[in-house]
Amino acid sequence: LIEGAAAGAGLGHDFLRHIERTRILVHLLDGGSSDPLEDWAMINQELALHNSRLEDKPQLVVLNKIDLQDAITWQPLIQETIQDAGFPFEAISAYTGQGVRNMIYRVKQILEDSPEAEPEDVELVVIGPPDDDETFSIARLDDGWRVEGRGIERVAAMTYWEFEATTRRFQQILDSMGISEALKEAGISTGDTVYIGEEVLEWSE
Repeated sequence: LIEGAAAGAGLGHDFLRHIERTRILVHLLDGGSSDPLEDWAMINQELALHNSRLEDKPQLVVLNKIDLQDAITWQPLIQETIQDAGFPFEAISAYTGQGVRNMIYRVKQILEDSPEAEPEDVELVVIGPPDDDETFSIARLDDGWRVEGRGIERVAAMTYWEFEATTRRFQQILDSMGISEALKEAGISTGDTVYIGEEVLEWSE
């Protein structure tokens, strides 16, 4: 799963549809990556962009390659960040087997605590207006602008602003959804405050 998966990049929609059927997500981080935390943040952003139900699935974050010095150096920071975000964490080496047994046991625990998946042959039919995550509205406030929309608010909530990659990706999403252009047409100026869900952002060009 890579940046842009929600728009079809890489395995894209096929893989995202596949993981919709899983009960838990095991997010394996590459301990040899230049920034495993940024990789984790980017994928969570793609999950939120694709389907709101994916962000609600239990997620175990696993740092791999702890037989390497880079991963050993990363581990304390990654573990603290992941656990502060509310996710369980494990560290393993697929090469040496270190930590793998603990990871499997943790997966078993999470599965036991998670609800059973719906039977595959049951089709749920929903009657009503179609869901549209692309719909948004813009309102002028006394102290800035309010952007409302289920899709963009969900992605904003799942964007880790401390990472340049996820912040850049969020800007691309604003552009692709037409929100940037709509704000410009409404008269937004550099330095104006933009509220999206619980996020408070500053507009710049």
